[in-house]
Amino acid sequence: MAEHPVFQAVRQRRTVYRFRSQEIAPEVLSELLEAATNAPNHRHTEPWRFVVVRGAALSRLADLRVELQMERSARDGKPPGDLDALRREVTQARTIVYVIQHLDADEKRQREDYASCAICAYILQLTAWERGIGARWHTGQLVASRKVRPLLGLADDEEPICYLALGYPDEEPKPWRKKTAQELTRYVE
Repeated sequence: MAEHPVFQAVRQRRTVYRFRSQEIAPEVLSELLEAATNAPNHRHTEPWRFVVVRGAALSRLADLRVELQMERSARDGKPPGDLDALRREVTQARTIVYVIQHLDADEKRQREDYASCAICAYILQLTAWERGIGARWHTGQLVASRKVRPLLGLADDEEPICYLALGYPDEEPKPWRKKTAQELTRYVE
């Protein structure tokens, strides 16, 4: 076991873009979701919910992705791009997990809960990486569009904050140059 496994997972984790066809075992996915519920959460509201999209539902989600891109293309007057690539972007991972925020009536609490849900998603991503499972975090059209709500079975007081495409990596992306903490930190004494 590594001397500092959390530190190593944070430093070594990469966003995965290509996945093998191997399914994630249900018990492994359950463990990952359970780990994610350990996110810090002010006032213990536990605002996170999960929607797991697999099997035939991935095809329906891919159809919606293409539909949304066609609408955007028509609105912007630009070509839609490679629709088959958009479809593969959704279906290749074999498992998609939406992290959903249960919306509190209090706006301040909603902001706090949003942060907790984002941390929850990151814990899911890190624990997946530790188990050899890659992830790609998405916040685009399939999160923002109201058209995704019926497919996910969302209630009026639920809001998707992101989805994670999960799967066993087909390749491991190389790290990219990031600014150091020293470049980004200001001390006030």
